[in-house]
Amino acid sequence: MPKVTILSAAEKSAQDEKIRVAAYCRVSTVKSNQQHSYEAQQNYFRQLLSHAPQTELVNIYTDHGSGTSITERPDFRQMMEDCRQHKLDRIITKSLSRFARNTKDCLVALRELKRLGVTVLFDKEGIDTSQVSDEVLLTILEGLAQEESASISCNIRWSLKKKMANGSLGIARVPYGYQKDERKQLLIHEEQAAVVRRIFALYLSGHGAQAIAAILNQEEIPSPTGIRWNNITILKMLRQEKYIGDIRWQKTYSVFMGHKGRPNRGQQDSYYIRDCLPPIISREDFVAAQCLRKRNSRTPKRVNYSLFRGKTRCTCGRSYYYAKKGRRSIWVCSGRNQQTHPCHNKIFFDDVYHAAWERLCRKMNLFAGELLLPCVMQLQYLEHHTVSEELKELDAQRQELLQRRYVLCELCANGCISEERLFTSEQEIVKALQSIQEKTEHYTHSCGETAQQLEQLYQQFTAESDPSVLADTVLQNAVTDGLIIDFELLGGLVLTEVLG
Repeated sequence: MPKVTILSAAEKSAQDEKIRVAAYCRVSTVKSNQQHSYEAQQNYFRQLLSHAPQTELVNIYTDHGSGTSITERPDFRQMMEDCRQHKLDRIITKSLSRFARNTKDCLVALRELKRLGVTVLFDKEGIDTSQVSDEVLLTILEGLAQEESASISCNIRWSLKKKMANGSLGIARVPYGYQKDERKQLLIHEEQAAVVRRIFALYLSGHGAQAIAAILNQEEIPSPTGIRWNNITILKMLRQEKYIGDIRWQKTYSVFMGHKGRPNRGQQDSYYIRDCLPPIISREDFVAAQCLRKRNSRTPKRVNYSLFRGKTRCTCGRSYYYAKKGRRSIWVCSGRNQQTHPCHNKIFFDDVYHAAWERLCRKMNLFAGELLLPCVMQLQYLEHHTVSEELKELDAQRQELLQRRYVLCELCANGCISEERLFTSEQEIVKALQSIQEKTEHYTHSCGETAQQLEQLYQQFTAESDPSVLADTVLQNAVTDGLIIDFELLGGLVLTEVLG
């Protein structure tokens, strides 16, 4: 028999076996009464991990502010980046509400962490993501945390509206022309108020907003923003009701978990309070300025016609506008006359624009079959023979939602959750299933829709020769330096012509 020698594996050191742990802390505000909670969270985690010899505390990530959005928490983003670089094995946080109050963001982050092999422990709820069965319960508890955040937000909004209604709401941002005294009351800042009066006087004397901005910049008068004056700042000041001593609250509004600062055009109540501030401008001058602004604004009767109005954009990201200049109409980038970051792309004539379109129409009339029909055939092949990864992913999401609904029903039957909570959760799941169905139909028919649009494009260019009629096939056009234009047609087809 051959002699076998067993070579024992080297024993791993205690350091190699240690689990790299990070703690995540968050307090809702930066007020001093919250600092104790913030310090208490840090001390708690240090003591907790000090009694676990198999763990190594790598870092304590801390954020201040609301938990409704992950994008507003820099340390949370840094923690996720460290996990992607495999610097952490485990995360401990006090509770679900400290981790996130947005269910969608929370689940996206947890799924990514699970894919990276990083587990999360929620100490208050006793939930450990290393246990697969906890994910459904996690969804329920996260929904409760989001509802708690919505309730807090609703209470804050109610309090603010009550203060608006009785006129006791304070002004957080001091408008240009005013200053606060020791009692936090607004007083007139005489130097800035003189600039405000001059702006109104120049505007009523016939100067435009752009011309007024140029005058103030030439005289090196500091602007409210600290940068150069521009027409937008001037127009905002001209419609500022605080300059006549009034305040209108809730000009904008926001929706919980939605976009902030939407213009309030009747969607929410607004509150107008007269004679609550020392006025800088007389009411007669303010009313005259508003009438002049309304008279100078563009009305439908003054709009000039062009085939490509609203469809022409510049490579700087802004839009081109159409204007009359003598006998020839021109196209000008809307950023050309801005004080900050002006666009230097050239102006071009409308008749040159139309000539480029007519050349393109003639080429398409001759070569539409060679250009479009092969694309149509290829897209039809893809529609019938290709199963995209997106469809597989959507089907997996659908199965997960169905499983989640089944578990919720089981929890309700066992008395773990109420029927009201089950009904609310089922509504959310039904909405998610409908969204998945819509996306599935979109992916299924996207190739077919593009093929149909290209086939329609082929029929129009082979049956019609009038460029003004064929302009309906244009989605948008991109102009480079006033010399080259890219026409984007139906089906996403982009064709280039030289202006001139």
